[in-house]
Amino acid sequence: MIQGRSNFVYRINKSGEAAKTEAPVFVSYNLKDQYEVTPIHVDVNIVQNDVLDLDAFRKWRPEYEHAEFMLEDGKYVCGWAIEKMSKSMFNVVNPDMIVERYGADTLRLYEMFLGPVEQSKPWDTNGIDGCHRFLRKFWNLVAASDAAGEPTPEELKSLHKLIKKVSQDIENFSYNTAISAFMICVNELSQLKCRNRIVGTTLVRLIAPFAPHMAEELWEQLGGEDSVCDSQWPEWNEQYLVENSVKLGVAFNGKTRFEMEFPADADNQTIQDTVLADERATRYIDGKQIIKVIIVPKRMVNIVCK
Repeated sequence: MIQGRSNFVYRINKSGEAAKTEAPVFVSYNLKDQYEVTPIHVDVNIVQNDVLDLDAFRKWRPEYEHAEFMLEDGKYVCGWAIEKMSKSMFNVVNPDMIVERYGADTLRLYEMFLGPVEQSKPWDTNGIDGCHRFLRKFWNLVAASDAAGEPTPEELKSLHKLIKKVSQDIENFSYNTAISAFMICVNELSQLKCRNRIVGTTLVRLIAPFAPHMAEELWEQLGGEDSVCDSQWPEWNEQYLVENSVKLGVAFNGKTRFEMEFPADADNQTIQDTVLADERATRYIDGKQIIKVIIVPKRMVNIVCK
């Protein structure tokens, strides 16, 4: 059974002649408890993030042509429920409308991002905006890749983490976690202000199975030959994934107060001495007796005092 997200509008009940002659009035979700209402299924294709398109609703059915609405914050918020996808419940999503609004790549990416392929999950377009924004951010990052030369160590580390993760996730059909890795990598490279062409072309090859139309456009812009789908799949290099440093949370009696960065090979005594000598630690241990210092490798330092 395929499930989908249904939406509801709430019609204020009227009796007698008013029910026949007056225009129907619909009250927004968070105001409905103030009235006696009847919930009515509404076409999910005219609802965006649970907000009803009023003009489209009036055109949807002849009896709603003159409908009136009681809004909240200037908009009509619909109710929702997860139900069997059915035409009678108006929760069947027309993919053509999604493609027209967002493009085929966004639809394709969102279908993979919904969750593990082996699990049943309801179709819900409320999160599709996030995938669309990601693809735009990806485009802006890669389209600006005009810097020649070798990438920086930080760029290589972020890129090769992505290559490894996406390569393994594709083998395991874990497409949703691969897309999450893309989002993390794009954020990291954006913060690094990366414009390296090697990084850009590698990202395009990686995104091609997920967003092929955009990948082909970017591949041509970056001077790629033939189709990006015919290019060699990138391979990760473990030497770029070695951690040279590690961030540890510094806690006092179990409450984390700040973070400190240490060389990855720093021993426990060096970590302890460095933390206790930091001026930020003074306010938490001044005048107190240190009972013990607990160091959880690659995670945190907890100073127990009284």
